[in-house]
Amino acid sequence: MPLRRVSNGFFFALWVAVCAAAPEFLWQGLFSLFGHFSLTDAAAALLIGAILAFFVEPVLERLRSLGDEPKHAEKSPAFAACEALGFAVVAVCVHEAITVYVAASHGNAQAGENLAKAVAQAVQWAVTPFFITVAWLVARGPSWFAWPVAAIAVVVSGIVGVVCGWDMHVLVTSLIPAIFVLIAGCVIVREQWDATTFRRCARATGVIAVTWLVLSGVLQLVLWLAHVQAFRVYDWLEFWSDARFYVGWVTGLLVAPGFVPDTPLSAGGKGWRWRR
Repeated sequence: MPLRRVSNGFFFALWVAVCAAAPEFLWQGLFSLFGHFSLTDAAAALLIGAILAFFVEPVLERLRSLGDEPKHAEKSPAFAACEALGFAVVAVCVHEAITVYVAASHGNAQAGENLAKAVAQAVQWAVTPFFITVAWLVARGPSWFAWPVAAIAVVVSGIVGVVCGWDMHVLVTSLIPAIFVLIAGCVIVREQWDATTFRRCARATGVIAVTWLVLSGVLQLVLWLAHVQAFRVYDWLEFWSDARFYVGWVTGLLVAPGFVPDTPLSAGGKGWRWRR
């Protein structure tokens, strides 16, 4: 059904976009959290983690497996408990980090203001991966539809930068690699459409991101050594911020549920041509 394909595509793109925005939240949140982390916080994380690991997660896992034959874990109770508790404590700390960042940030401003800033930041980070993923999903369609969607992805990414007041060099260093990622993904999607398509897109995104960061980082280092102040590509905070962004983007493409159309659509201009 077309509606099902559209909804699956939307949530796949949303999944990737949220993953792209997540690393910066985690980084900033952990930075804020560890600034005032105490033994009381550690004890609370351990207690909540124990409840999650020993009660909540096993119950949810059992509910998910209703109707299936029970699986006998090969792990010893001690190993399973330590593993579950470790992951649960990490999850609690991550939750606390995000909460601290959204509710308190680095200062003591009002929670509402910080929430608005957090939402704005999430939108800035998520818009480009979302629209590029949408452009990939329609890249196998007719050219009169695929090309405008790809152009919209680039234009919207630029508009977000302008509206949010990005400096010109930030806008350029965001758009150039994004355009290469967009083109590479469209080529991959048009060449092959199967369960491995977006893993290939993730690999291409990672290669382009690493190449861009290395080349631009080397250029910035040369400018710094030459004492050139009139022009800069990155400052180092921006550089590592972009690195976290690309890590999140690639991660989203790898962990999002596979998106493969249920049935091919007819050709001849009446619909998109999908190929398994």
